[in-house]
Amino acid sequence: MQNNWWEDLAKITQQCADIGDYRRFYEALKTVYGPTHQIQSPLRSSDGQQLLTEKPDVLTRWAEHFNTLFSTDSSVQDAALHRIPHLPLIEELDDPPTLEETITAIGQLKSHKAAGIDGIPPEIWKMGGIVLYGKLHELLVCCWEQGNLPQDLRDAVVITLYKNKGGKTGLL
Repeated sequence: MQNNWWEDLAKITQQCADIGDYRRFYEALKTVYGPTHQIQSPLRSSDGQQLLTEKPDVLTRWAEHFNTLFSTDSSVQDAALHRIPHLPLIEELDDPPTLEETITAIGQLKSHKAAGIDGIPPEIWKMGGIVLYGKLHELLVCCWEQGNLPQDLRDAVVITLYKNKGGKTGLL
């Protein structure tokens, strides 16, 4: 029985490789090898003296890194600001998004991508139908009118990728 399962899996894997269906090919390989385990790579502290291995310390270090990266003051000369052409205001941008715009945005989501922080993959949003589109649209209009987006919708998931350049401990 188990031998038949392995043979069927081998056939499916080979067929996928032959026709170039790499997504199903790698899914079959993942079935063979099992789930991958994510390990937390150690990072160096900001002074480079200490190796951080505990998850809270690593997360704090990443927060510190991105804070220094994106929170720098920029000085722009007044002359540069005056050279920027002044365009007329576009009043239509003050209106909340329409249901059609929401549906269009959902349709433009790329399939087979990782789910966001909400855990909902793009395929669910796309196949949700008009009821789901309407509920999302209601939420967006509510946020628009209040002028406030919930923190969960503002948070981004940043995943660092090791690129085989130097040691993993030197990511920062």
